[in-house]
Amino acid sequence: MLDEQIKVLTQFIMVFYDLYARAPKEARNSLTFFRVASFYREFRWIQSCISQNAYHQCIRELRFVLDSIIQAYYVDERHYNTDMVCKLEIVKEIDRWGFGGRLIDQTNLGHKQNLKDLYSELSTYVHSTHRELASSLPKKAKQVADLKFEANVEMTNLCTSFANQTLDAVFFVTLSLFPEIFGPRTKQKKIKASFPRSLQEFDCKLTLEKLADLEI
Repeated sequence: MLDEQIKVLTQFIMVFYDLYARAPKEARNSLTFFRVASFYREFRWIQSCISQNAYHQCIRELRFVLDSIIQAYYVDERHYNTDMVCKLEIVKEIDRWGFGGRLIDQTNLGHKQNLKDLYSELSTYVHSTHRELASSLPKKAKQVADLKFEANVEMTNLCTSFANQTLDAVFFVTLSLFPEIFGPRTKQKKIKASFPRSLQEFDCKLTLEKLADLEI
């Protein structure tokens, strides 16, 4: 499942790169493009965290991914033709409040509540809460001294589900800004044809709805 997540993300990046090549001014000055491209590295690390039973580290990384893509969308949406230097200054200006539900509410994205719910769920395991503590306490006293990451099927399944939902959010947010990624001029015809089936495997409901709206 994790390898398939990387595969579908790679496919999305390949199709997005076609837009990058055809519309350099917009795409190359896009924080969203930069974030999507860098998420390949992030998801490889997330994959490693799950395989090593480092569940809470995985969830922290996923929340960073979600935060980053929404922040990039916010800046690109409001300053579409601005160069990257200026966009970095804008990011600096919104550092104190530009995250989470507050930032989501400042965008024109659809499905705001779905995105906020995902952010809230991820945050529950990131902050020191009862749920985070209950899921991270060792089951046996000797494990405290060992400091091992113990395997937990429930947490593995949860992290995999969170990864699927975060992928869905990344694709949905990106397509909300660049709906022409899967437009008629894309050279990645095979990916365009198979991508909706891949999304169904991961239950990417937001992205599937967006593609349906775009008649792709």
